[in-house]
Amino acid sequence: MPDPGRVEDTLAITRTIQMVARAYDQKRHRLLLPKLFVENARQHYYLMGRFIDFSLPGGIDLLEYYHSRCYATQHLVAPPTVEFEGRDVARTESPVHAPHVQVRHDGTRSNWLLGGYYHDVLVRDGDAWRIRERVARVTYESGTFLEDVRLYPTLADYEKEP
Repeated sequence: MPDPGRVEDTLAITRTIQMVARAYDQKRHRLLLPKLFVENARQHYYLMGRFIDFSLPGGIDLLEYYHSRCYATQHLVAPPTVEFEGRDVARTESPVHAPHVQVRHDGTRSNWLLGGYYHDVLVRDGDAWRIRERVARVTYESGTFLEDVRLYPTLADYEKEP
């Protein structure tokens, strides 16, 4: 029979990982990420041979740079596998599939699709679990991220045409 405390911890860990995806998709980086990551958390992304350091606190600016160039993103993160190391540390692996929709200046759209895995180390912080380290390994990519596109620094109004 599963340890009820570990079930609760697993649910809390899953929620932390899902809330990071929400921060990205809803462009709430500054509001949510400091609550979900420890101060100075390491966040390294490996995108098909490219390395990007999104470590905090400076990584928030870089994440905003990328996501502001997207009309919409949808980071679909599957429930993680969780391995506990003692009471207060957990290692997880979560598959992720993330379409990024961009709008060129002429109004046409471009899709940049990424997929891979988040490998996280989380630590208990009071009643919450926060990410101390994230390594994202992109295993497939389709399309290209465009730099010179329309900017959407806040969540777009999807009821209106971009």
